[in-house]
Amino acid sequence: MSNNDPIRLRGIRGATTVENNERDEILEATSELMTALMEANELHVDDVASVFFSATQDINAEFPALAARHLGWSHVALTCMQEMYVPGSLPMCIRVLMHVNTAKRQDEVEFVYQRGAKALRPDLVKDEA
Repeated sequence: MSNNDPIRLRGIRGATTVENNERDEILEATSELMTALMEANELHVDDVASVFFSATQDINAEFPALAARHLGWSHVALTCMQEMYVPGSLPMCIRVLMHVNTAKRQDEVEFVYQRGAKALRPDLVKDEA
């Protein structure tokens, strides 16, 4: 990436899981995921255009987007929705789709999958040293 690279809108994916449908656990896991996505992609909150959060039907104790609000994202467009149910799919899962403005090429964007959600995209999981 050079200083002359154009700024483009990119989608960045991430996911995590929780053990229990509990407010504090949902907020902690989501906050951890959002922080990891921002760090992995060298982003600032002003780079974020919007974020879609989805949760499996077994998560309803809190809106995952509240974690972003607690991180100070007061002017970012956020929304939560229920993930489509597919038999056999990963339970207790929170997924994120961030739309960000960045000069990174698509192949430079880092997706982050944590906890049990690593099973969703093992091809994208980075070794944690």
